[in-house]
Amino acid sequence: MNLVWVLPFLCYLRFSCACNGYSIKLVKYQNCVDDSIIKLPAKDFTVILDKECNVYGSGCVEITKDFTTANGKYQAKKAPLPLIEGEINLCELSDLLKNTPNLAEGLDVMGIPTKCPVKARKICSGTENKFSLLKYKNQIGMAAGNSEFKIEIEHDTGRSCVEIHASISKARKG
Repeated sequence: MNLVWVLPFLCYLRFSCACNGYSIKLVKYQNCVDDSIIKLPAKDFTVILDKECNVYGSGCVEITKDFTTANGKYQAKKAPLPLIEGEINLCELSDLLKNTPNLAEGLDVMGIPTKCPVKARKICSGTENKFSLLKYKNQIGMAAGNSEFKIEIEHDTGRSCVEIHASISKARKG
């Protein structure tokens, strides 16, 4: 179950090649509603996976308005697995993550809120915000292939919607 939660976190990766020989490329990411409360940047957002299996970001995500509620519906697709769908209250992430302290730490390092209320702000990340995935080094291969993620969120002050398409592959030798 931990890997299922780590994958969306990894989806913000634009391009990297290092951890256990795997590269992660963000094929496409977009806001899927105009005036999204949680807004991905139009360009220049990357997350790097280094040789030591640390993940760190470069760029900013913007929260355009304060909010006190964040009820979401998500979908995750990765062939040949069946579609994974569900609902989540993002304001209760801190409670949900009590059983996955590594992911909770990663979100904290990246500055991603796990409880409400949330104030409008930019959440920026750099090399000083490293999070180790070394524990999952040998499991990254299970995520190889193309993945698509979508989350639609209803806030008390508006809506957010994010779509992410990522590809994880092992570097070819020779």
